[in-house]
Amino acid sequence: MTSVALAAENRTEKGKTGVNKVRARGLCPAVVYGPGTEPIHVSVDPKVFLKLVSTAGENALIDLAIAGVEGAKKVIVRDIQYKPLKQMPIHVDFYLVNLERTIEIKVPLELVGTPVAVAQKAGTLTQAVHELHVECLPMAIPSSITADVSGLALGHALHVRDLVLPAGVTVLDSPDQTVAAVAGLAAEVVAAPAAEAAEPEVIRERKPAEEKEKK
Repeated sequence: MTSVALAAENRTEKGKTGVNKVRARGLCPAVVYGPGTEPIHVSVDPKVFLKLVSTAGENALIDLAIAGVEGAKKVIVRDIQYKPLKQMPIHVDFYLVNLERTIEIKVPLELVGTPVAVAQKAGTLTQAVHELHVECLPMAIPSSITADVSGLALGHALHVRDLVLPAGVTVLDSPDQTVAAVAGLAAEVVAAPAAEAAEPEVIRERKPAEEKEKK
């Protein structure tokens, strides 16, 4: 993985009032943190940041150049908070990484190929896992991990242990966890027409015989 560059401003505004001021200027507040270091409060251009993650992915290794701070910081994105109903970030957490130490990170899992049963419309493919918890060096972080399901037969499943991983990447999820499966189409259940209810016999109450007038 090659790193991508992102510029940031050092900010002194903190707390709810501070971050609102940053957002009022059209910037996105962010924090840079990591083991053994004090958090650094920064701000980034939200549009530039969105373009970066859309092209390089959210797991991209970033050279964060902070104005007034010597040397770029090697970081990855740990969390992004978005404005409700809009895809504009309102806060970002950057995590400082050491290129010589492995880190744990979640990576998207993408299925490729079409099982024969699915192509013949005799079965359906279900993806049970959409991201994997992996461990690797920062420079080995994959943008995604792909799984070829074209050879998956009807009634069979693909498990974590079956995945082909990029070099230097270890999956921390259970090897027995099901990733995807091909199941047969459920038989169409045709409800039998309800038997017409027999018309109930109407039994009319007989009126008691009229008493004859006594003379």
